[in-house]
Amino acid sequence: MGIVKVTDLLVYGYHGCLKEESIIGSEYLINIKAWTNIQKAAKSDSLVDAVDYVLLSDIAQVEMKKRANLLESVVDRIVSESLKRCSNIKKIKVCLAKLNPPTNSDAKSVSVSLTRKSK
Repeated sequence: MGIVKVTDLLVYGYHGCLKEESIIGSEYLINIKAWTNIQKAAKSDSLVDAVDYVLLSDIAQVEMKKRANLLESVVDRIVSESLKRCSNIKKIKVCLAKLNPPTNSDAKSVSVSLTRKSK
């Protein structure tokens, strides 16, 4: 079993429960880990046998354009779409972090992670 990672994908989005968040937006970091059997891709040296990290990045960016109140909704969409479009993923973990969140503290970020196995 191997892991394909997309690390610290920086995306701008308009998620949050506050009205200002839907207008001003914020920066987000996305980290994706996809577990897969890499032996077939290693032997064939063909992208069709691999988990395409470009596709994972594209899926995350597309789902980030769809506004949501909760990070949980966005991370669930990224996980679901990734499993749907990448049939050789055995398990996936997506972590979505909002940078400089509007809190009553000096938090650098808040994040939501979701791990799911393929069916």
